Amino acid sequence: MKKITLICLVTLLHAFAYAQFKTVAESPLFEEPESGHAKLLQLKNGNTVVVHLSARNGIDITIYNPEHKLAGYKHHDPSFGKLKGARVNAIFETSGTIAVLISEVQERTPVLHRLVFDGATGNLEREEKLAEAERYLFKDVRWIPEFDPVNSFAVSKDPDSDNYAVFIRRDNSGLADKNQMEVVAYNGNHQEISRAFYQPAFKYASLNYLDMAVLGDDRICVLGFAYNEIASGDREGQLVMMTLPKNGRRMTSTLLDLSDNRMADSAIVRFNPATKKLMLLGAAHIEDANPQPYAGFLLVIDPFKAKVEQEISIYPTEADTQKKKLYGAKETFTGMPQDLVINDDGSFSVIYEELINEKHIPRDGTPYTYYMLDNVAVASFDVNGKLLSASFIPKKQYLKNTIYPSFYIAQRKLSTQHLVQSEQYRSFAYLHTKNKLYVLMNDAEQNSHPANGNIVQLRTLAGGQAFSYITGSPTPERSLFFGPLKKDEKHALAVFNLSDYNKATNTYVTLKLEMTAKERKSRLVWLTPEE
Repeated sequence: MKKITLICLVTLLHAFAYAQFKTVAESPLFEEPESGHAKLLQLKNGNTVVVHLSARNGIDITIYNPEHKLAGYKHHDPSFGKLKGARVNAIFETSGTIAVLISEVQERTPVLHRLVFDGATGNLEREEKLAEAERYLFKDVRWIPEFDPVNSFAVSKDPDSDNYAVFIRRDNSGLADKNQMEVVAYNGNHQEISRAFYQPAFKYASLNYLDMAVLGDDRICVLGFAYNEIASGDREGQLVMMTLPKNGRRMTSTLLDLSDNRMADSAIVRFNPATKKLMLLGAAHIEDANPQPYAGFLLVIDPFKAKVEQEISIYPTEADTQKKKLYGAKETFTGMPQDLVINDDGSFSVIYEELINEKHIPRDGTPYTYYMLDNVAVASFDVNGKLLSASFIPKKQYLKNTIYPSFYIAQRKLSTQHLVQSEQYRSFAYLHTKNKLYVLMNDAEQNSHPANGNIVQLRTLAGGQAFSYITGSPTPERSLFFGPLKKDEKHALAVFNLSDYNKATNTYVTLKLEMTAKERKSRLVWLTPEE
């Protein structure tokens, strides 16, 4: 009797382990997309759209109806033809359309294109050249390979409206002279509503653009680091916030303080609707400091008074404790912030990841670099910035063909996932629902109960599965994301970073890779996370 009870208990525990996500629908299998850029969108009309771009072969728009059935497919060959130095700046829905903003190099000139597709039919409604930057000097052309993306433009969208903005950096040197940096605001119908140039802030001649927040049609807040280079590689400067008001033709600039005179290197800014404050999450350093203090920072800024109200300590101490338990007392958690999640009540969470570069110089070969994507942490705070919990998730992955910049997880929310030599199955993603925050990733099957630092690297897809973790505890347990494998299915993985979540319907859609002993193919899968 006891044996039967134990078997029932084990079965029940396995059932709970598979209960984090429930499959709602699946598309038929199709050939795995292996190149280009891709993104999934769940539109307000109930359609799911797959956008697949290629530098050489145009844009494919595939539409599934609200019943998750194939409803249409359109191929488009944009007038700009083959893309060189391409970057997909943004893909998003606005006013029933799909906006695609792509930058590239044309005749040594960085150009930003805007394409608008009908969200019901996939038809191309408009295509235009939205902005240009200054031409590269002829001597620099040989340093612009086709795979080196343009960095002259940035796009931000208001998550609570259809308004968006474009930042244009005309001079690639970073100098902030008159008419060199411009911000343009658009409404949901892609009509320009504001435009202004940045004027150098006080005594600083250069600007490192960080990010911007679009606050409906009221204003745009641009955050940057204004500086002077007093010697080669030696800068002095301050944070600066630039504000472009509704219908404005002029920006105001205000200098902000960052403790310990730190230099802000990269950051993202988000508007907290509950507190009506901006939250600037970033990475910084101190010139000539040895050793460098922890570089992550979080500022709370009043966007209407242009004033820093609070600086919150965000180092996830519990993650450091758990890393020491797993890898040894000499190890330290060095993860940097990758994204910021804001809850309806104003509380928030910070997502971290350890990024490490490993250079290899073979004795008789070409040097190469592995880009290591290591452990993840999530720290949750109340609305006042008090730490509530922190989770540590061990991970060991690597890239050989792609380098990920700071805040690449945040940037992918608006951009796309690059499909290149199966590296799209590495990294991680997160899903923020009403009551939970999940971490999602493909991982080696052997890492079910890591101990003594024995973490297996995900070297081949044939050794991995897709897993999910519910954060909130120090060391969350993992569960199979798709549940038990199907008959003949050996491995089930996902391209998490092109997925989309519809908060209104609590539906998550992703691209699944199904591997059997004979073949590997893909399909779309719609799931509902447990609440």
